[in-house]
Amino acid sequence: MDPFRWLKVWPWSSAKGADEEDTFDPKMHLHYSPPKKKITMQELLLNQSTTASSIAGTTPFPLLSREGVRAYRRALFQQKVLDQCASSPFPGTLVLRDAAKRSNFIKSFWTHPETMRIVSEAVGVPLDVIMPTEIGHTNIQVEGTTVSEMTKKLKVEPTAEKVELTVEERAYDPLKDASAIIPWHYDSYPYVCVLMLSETEGMIGGETYIKKGDGTAQKVEGPQIGHAVMLQGGKVKHLAARARGVKERISTITSYRSSVPTVYDSSYLTNVRPYADLNSLYSEWTQYRLRKLRDELTHFLNKVEKEPGLALDGVALEKLIIEQIEYLQQTSRQMIAPKEHHRMLKAYGSAAYYDAPKIWATVQSLPEFEKIASSADKNRVWIPESVYWMDLQSSKEAIRLGKFLTSTMGNFTWDKKRGYYMGDELLRQGLNEVFLDWLGASGLWDIYCNLA
Repeated sequence: MDPFRWLKVWPWSSAKGADEEDTFDPKMHLHYSPPKKKITMQELLLNQSTTASSIAGTTPFPLLSREGVRAYRRALFQQKVLDQCASSPFPGTLVLRDAAKRSNFIKSFWTHPETMRIVSEAVGVPLDVIMPTEIGHTNIQVEGTTVSEMTKKLKVEPTAEKVELTVEERAYDPLKDASAIIPWHYDSYPYVCVLMLSETEGMIGGETYIKKGDGTAQKVEGPQIGHAVMLQGGKVKHLAARARGVKERISTITSYRSSVPTVYDSSYLTNVRPYADLNSLYSEWTQYRLRKLRDELTHFLNKVEKEPGLALDGVALEKLIIEQIEYLQQTSRQMIAPKEHHRMLKAYGSAAYYDAPKIWATVQSLPEFEKIASSADKNRVWIPESVYWMDLQSSKEAIRLGKFLTSTMGNFTWDKKRGYYMGDELLRQGLNEVFLDWLGASGLWDIYCNLA
């Protein structure tokens, strides 16, 4: 029996006004059952970090009740939320960010101890929300070409209205079709919860595919309305298939990190810089990263106070210091100055920003690639006083010693026979706009553009 059949037949009614929202009540709004299956890193043939969860992801599980779905949609579609949080990266797609700062219901739902217990239990480690701006990031597929057109089609009651599909559309294969809503990628943050707020019966697509260690893809079914999935997206490369056959698809996402000291935090801002309010984002990012640093130092201090001899363990202390220096450096590097970020994005475009790894792969196939890249770095034709040159030298030394480097693309080892260039370093750090700027200064960007 379909536990969510009420969405098709329930006579929705409420005395609340259009811009009123509910007070979150876990007894009324939650309808949780544990996931039937947890997919491990071992099952996916992926290496598991010694300081991360062995759970790569879960199958969909019930999270919100029927009242919870409607209450969430009511909170999300308040006019003040739509006016202040909505943007459209391209036709037919609406994005709502920072809704939790305008809605007490959304904030209370995601931060309530019971919700936090549920998501932590699902991945087997205690979690903290990354930062306020990453609570309830919402992606909406709906008809329309402007924000105004799309927001007018949003209703509190979930619609079960279908869209007729052609034979070709029904045969859609996201692994072969370039129109996947989000192509192969790693998330900016270690863990994510994806919650479905739309009716999915009759929908084609909408699944998540995970790249296994042997290069094949494993499909994880998309959640039904009111259901959620957990994914260790910062460690698992995955693809989000585009949904077809329904009038709307609304998914809302909250990102997390482990709250356990000594657990590596693999967060980056690469995926969010182009559409975020950078001043707000950087402020929250700085606070959360410094809290993490504080927790690490406090944890070590507590151990020293209990075991005074640990203070004399030079190896342990040196390890702590190196790790925290790297963490602070990564924190700083992710905060590209807003003026420079906007300049670079305007010069090269957001499409090139997200395609940066593909552009680099194409450029490397050019016969003159090594000569141009090597000369550009040797002569420092791009911002010779930049701190990134020190980063490049540090990475080269780590490579010489056979060490792996942290990266937006998971653990990074250098196995190429060619030299390691500034382009490699900037992409390793997820600094796509800075990479494009270096590519332009080196002359490789013009050559790439002429290929088209």
